[in-house]
Amino acid sequence: MHATHMAGCEILVGLVDELLAVWDGRPARAYGGTADVVAYAERQGTAVRVLWPKGASR
Repeated sequence: MHATHMAGCEILVGLVDELLAVWDGRPARAYGGTADVVAYAERQGTAVRVLWPKGASR
């Protein structure tokens, strides 16, 4: 991931009412990872719903 990927995610967050994130809750492994996008959406006031089924693992 890199700055260009994160920039694209920021644009998409600006276009939605709610972000659905399939995320294990772990920190991003690189800039622009799911954790970064979720944090950005929350800072922008966009509703975030995390989807991670109980018992699911990587």
